[in-house]
Amino acid sequence: MVSETGNKHEIVNLISSGESEKLTDLLYNLSFDVVEDEIIKIIVPLILKDDKSVRNAASNFLIQNRNLLIPELVIEHISSDNISIRNLAGEILLKKGPDSIPAISSYIVNLDNDDDIKFLVDILGLIGEKSTEDLILAILNKNQNENVIVACIEALGNIGSEKAVKQIIPFYDQLEVLKPVVVEAIGKIETSESLEFIVDKFNCEDDLLKFTMIESLGEIGNQDTFYFLLSKINELKGALIWPLLEAIYKLKTRYDLEVPFDEKIKKCVLDTIINSEPKYQITAAYLVSVFDDPEILFACLSIFGMDMELNELLYRKFMENKEIIISRIYNAIDNSNEYVASVLELLNNIIQDDPAVIQKLSALDKRRLTEALSNSLTNPDEVVRITAAELLFAVDTETALLFIDTMTADENFWNRIRILDIFSEIDHSQITESIEKLVNDPEEMVREKAKEILLRKQFLIN
Repeated sequence: MVSETGNKHEIVNLISSGESEKLTDLLYNLSFDVVEDEIIKIIVPLILKDDKSVRNAASNFLIQNRNLLIPELVIEHISSDNISIRNLAGEILLKKGPDSIPAISSYIVNLDNDDDIKFLVDILGLIGEKSTEDLILAILNKNQNENVIVACIEALGNIGSEKAVKQIIPFYDQLEVLKPVVVEAIGKIETSESLEFIVDKFNCEDDLLKFTMIESLGEIGNQDTFYFLLSKINELKGALIWPLLEAIYKLKTRYDLEVPFDEKIKKCVLDTIINSEPKYQITAAYLVSVFDDPEILFACLSIFGMDMELNELLYRKFMENKEIIISRIYNAIDNSNEYVASVLELLNNIIQDDPAVIQKLSALDKRRLTEALSNSLTNPDEVVRITAAELLFAVDTETALLFIDTMTADENFWNRIRILDIFSEIDHSQITESIEKLVNDPEEMVREKAKEILLRKQFLIN
């Protein structure tokens, strides 16, 4: 145990002296020690200091130290007119977690400021302890402030309070603004009553609310919900399709159910992969493992590289369908595609696995592929540029020779060295001329490499 008297005097002296650096060091050193209440009482007011380093050190100490008095002393500062102090006090209480609950429970019942009540209810919801449900329900049933009501409903959803469902549902019809709040909250509480309520309201609501309902059904739904959502495939349109597919996929995974592959599902998967946000694109692409449809596989090329786990699934699917994929991969080799490096790596793996696949390309598809690769030679990413150069030679050497000036002018000297490695394997007068130019490269390593390759080629000729 730390000496209370010694540290108390040291802290008081350092505060008086204004030696913030030493005070900061002391606070960090004390963070995990057993510290007496008197020292805690001295440290808490330091979060009011203008000196940012002292304030940060004090808040770090109050978060890390296990003294149970800390929440009781910090909580009064959530009523501060200074928003930064108010937020800092809230952060400390939140990070203290369940240790803050007794202090919040005692303090909140004596508050008459609705902003402060809402602030503390929000913290209780984020702490997520179910033991606070009775306190939050009491506030919900007593307080008439709309913001406090919203905070209580959200908090009860966050803590998963089953007993709150019956009391939350009536708020649905009180105010329009409360409808999505109620749906989202009970959508986190897995009870038959929650599920029945959302399904019952599903067909009567606007699209924004329906969006929230679909997401909730994906979280708390059962096998019947899975088939209910499947039945909505024909009815829903636009952005509603995205959460619908996600909810169907979640329930399929949870209950080991089969998603029927028909034109309706295919259309939804395609729309989601092409038009939605990454969150929904990834979910839709997971359904590809069930399908071998070329159109869906082509669409998935546009998001290959977005997610590492998804990449593994798609990679297997692409390699099973190499001839189909390589005929359209040029569409995804585009400088505007932020995942183009992953697509080039995929193409390289396909060629390495089956070199003959290139020969099976039609003349038109081969020309489109070489054009896409040549455009990538000026990509801002040096890895993309050198990979595109290597692949261009692998696909069509004659076409690659048309772009060797671009390759040898690459601003990255490691790329120029790698280009020389490629050149060393090719016997062509144009290649020799390019190597001779690189003998005068500004980088010594490139010059030496070029000289070495020229000598080797001359030796082989002689």
